Amino acid sequence: YASRRTYMVNAMEASLGYAVLYTAVFLIYGSMEVLGLMPQELRSAGITLPSLLSRWFGDQSVDFTVYHIRRTTATTLLHVCLPLAYCVGLGLLAPELDMLDPWRCPLSLCLLWIAASGSLFAGVGVALYWSHDQWKRHPLVVKLSQFGQQWRTVASSVNREFRDIDKFISALGGSTVIVTDSWILQCNVHTVDLIHQQDAVLNVSAAEEHRLSIEGQSMQYLTINVDSINSKFKSFAIRLNSLQYSQLKDKLQAPIRTARHLMVHQSLGDRFQAAFAEQVDKNGVYQLPSGSSPLEPCIGCMLKLPEVKLQKRCADLEEGSCRQCYCRPLWCLSCMSKWFAARQDQHRPDSWMSSMAPCPMCRAQFCMLDVLRVDAGSGGVRIP
Repeated sequence: YASRRTYMVNAMEASLGYAVLYTAVFLIYGSMEVLGLMPQELRSAGITLPSLLSRWFGDQSVDFTVYHIRRTTATTLLHVCLPLAYCVGLGLLAPELDMLDPWRCPLSLCLLWIAASGSLFAGVGVALYWSHDQWKRHPLVVKLSQFGQQWRTVASSVNREFRDIDKFISALGGSTVIVTDSWILQCNVHTVDLIHQQDAVLNVSAAEEHRLSIEGQSMQYLTINVDSINSKFKSFAIRLNSLQYSQLKDKLQAPIRTARHLMVHQSLGDRFQAAFAEQVDKNGVYQLPSGSSPLEPCIGCMLKLPEVKLQKRCADLEEGSCRQCYCRPLWCLSCMSKWFAARQDQHRPDSWMSSMAPCPMCRAQFCMLDVLRVDAGSGGVRIP
């Protein structure tokens, strides 16, 4: 009897140990899943609940709104099933707790079963409510309907612009920020926020710095409040890596306001582009000869007209390492600065301003002093 009693006590202690470990692991995984804090490695491996139904979601590049209607609904249903899944797993892992026996289950565990079942029924009820009358009660559809048109018309506009290749996308944690020509969208774990660009007012409200290494390297994250001039649209906040701040500004129609006490850190490339543009403004202006053919879009980005011309002016034509470039203007200032920076020693950014690079077309060497802004007119080169 004593040996049997000792065996039962040891078995109970082992079961309780397994139960505690299972509870801790489940809480960590469930929290990361619900809050959208799942590491990127696990997302890439497909170890997330929504990835199980990715085929049902469809392709968001084909129908963005339908994809996220399905995604948010399925994610909500899967997350409300987590408490019930925990109870079943705990009952199988620790049979000594009698969780799967309704007649012997302790009162506290019975209450846990009731709460888990209630969570499931509530989630199913919400999903059925959203799907009623062709999803017209879904939160995303309700937001689309507030723009004064049929929600499918607005959804068609969002779908069309999402397919553009020049959209801005930034994923951080469980949220993805998307900026198209007309829309600002934020896709969260359970919701989708959106606002029309012409109604948006953006303000940088906070900046957080996180140290990455003992050498002092840090990363800055910005919190940007997106408010609407129309009171019927709800405001929301987006978080962004400061290194993507300039890309976001380039895609927005209105400027972003920044509090005076906040300083946004720029990337090395952004700082060099600013210095490059400042030097080009000092170099002079190249005026296109009269009667020259119209300029075509920049061959680098295909978005802007050419803004710079390579014209040797650092020394005489036959002197120095630079050579005269006879190419017509083909590049915008931004693309030329990126080309120049990409041809430099990335480990010595302090030498970039005094270095040279080859012309993208004819490979003639040029330096910073040889880059002139283009002015459509007549008369050749004008040096201030």
